[in-house]
Amino acid sequence: HLLSRRQRQMCIRDSMEMVSGLFLSKSIVYQNGKPAYLVDLSKGFEWLFNIKISDCHQKHEDVIKRKPGKLTEFLNGLVDLIRKEHDKKGYR
Repeated sequence: HLLSRRQRQMCIRDSMEMVSGLFLSKSIVYQNGKPAYLVDLSKGFEWLFNIKISDCHQKHEDVIKRKPGKLTEFLNGLVDLIRKEHDKKGYR
């Protein structure tokens, strides 16, 4: 099923928000223990989600310079979904 141009752009934007968060967390590391490069994380997401992230450094900066209310909009949505599922299943 083909995505519209807008859907592709949203997928790339949301993916870049995740890539930026993982990059800044330094939680993804190579076998030598060093944190993964932004380019390698971006390439991993390109492969995983079959998208093309051109100029990942610029897109990373675009994420960082967003207005505070939109800074982590997609990630906040994921947190909300996890919390709702947690509550729905009655976990404390």
